[in-house]
Amino acid sequence: MTVELFKRPSVSFLVHLLAWEALYFIMGLPTILAAQYKNWDNFFFNYGLLGIVNFLLFYGCAFWLIPALFIKKKKTLLLVIICIALAFLFTIVKQKLEIWNFQIRFTEIKAMMEAQPVTETPPPVKVNRAFPAIPMSPMPLPAYLRAYIWFSFLIIIIAFAYRLLLVWYGHEKVRKDLENQKLQAELSFLKMQINPHFLFNALNNIYSMAVLERAQKTGNGIMKLSEMIRYMLYEKEDEQYRVTLDKEITHINNYIDLQKLRYEGDLYLHFTIEGNVAGKKIPPLLLFPLIENACKHGILQDPNRPVTIQMTVTDKKLSFSIHNFKHEFLKDQTGGIGLVNVQKRLSLLYPQQDLLQILNTRKEFQVQLDLPL
Repeated sequence: MTVELFKRPSVSFLVHLLAWEALYFIMGLPTILAAQYKNWDNFFFNYGLLGIVNFLLFYGCAFWLIPALFIKKKKTLLLVIICIALAFLFTIVKQKLEIWNFQIRFTEIKAMMEAQPVTETPPPVKVNRAFPAIPMSPMPLPAYLRAYIWFSFLIIIIAFAYRLLLVWYGHEKVRKDLENQKLQAELSFLKMQINPHFLFNALNNIYSMAVLERAQKTGNGIMKLSEMIRYMLYEKEDEQYRVTLDKEITHINNYIDLQKLRYEGDLYLHFTIEGNVAGKKIPPLLLFPLIENACKHGILQDPNRPVTIQMTVTDKKLSFSIHNFKHEFLKDQTGGIGLVNVQKRLSLLYPQQDLLQILNTRKEFQVQLDLPL
């Protein structure tokens, strides 16, 4: 994992280019300032134009080639071959540019010399002459490669080092973020333990009062609510953030029992399970919001329009479907925050998998969830 210094590639390119050229000019300034004749044209060509060519080699390797072939795909041999080819290619390009620069400078100096008036007595030689010194002819390509190919390889090595530094920086940043998140989570957990402890004590006291007053229905409701809260707060997940399916089903049944206490008369909510649930594990509280949504928006006391919940378990998949008819005053509403929460959790737990199907009409609402086990 790497952390890019700039979000926009164009900004990253420009900032790196300016930094590269600034370092180039700083390294070259002592040489030209110490020279008796300051050939600024040659200075700007070597540290300007050729510096940009060297930068393109550095940036292409550090930000495109190395991430694509080394960090993501681990194609080391292919990367080495391409880097060698690029070193030769960019060295040849620089030699061609030097030939082009020599031809331009030589043509300019020749024209300036021809424009000088011819006199019998030559003018005295001045240090600051009116035209530049005649540039040296560039080396032939084989000699140029032998002399300067190492510099292209050095730039590629610098690109490797810079990219690996970004990778290290990215890992360090992620590690520190995780440590901070873990610390915040531990602090939050310690704070959260205080309120549930008080809540459980209060529920136990109310349950005891309900039993003493022989309010059995109220006592059962309090007990179911206490078990649900205990499950939501204290049930521990395994290393893969899963809980056993039978505990999740117990939690769902407790909620259905609470719904039955809520209404007078029969409750038409059918929950059926097919298959063996023993040993199966799923993410906790992933099914519960779907059932809560159906009970909230569905019709529970009409035998002709019941809420139906079907769970089918196989060795590799859990199929979970819910169907409910809508209340007249809720026909224009869809699932609430619970349904959105389920969708976000699915996208994190099962990325790039389309597991949840929703059918939402004016009169009915249906959900189909297929979880891999």
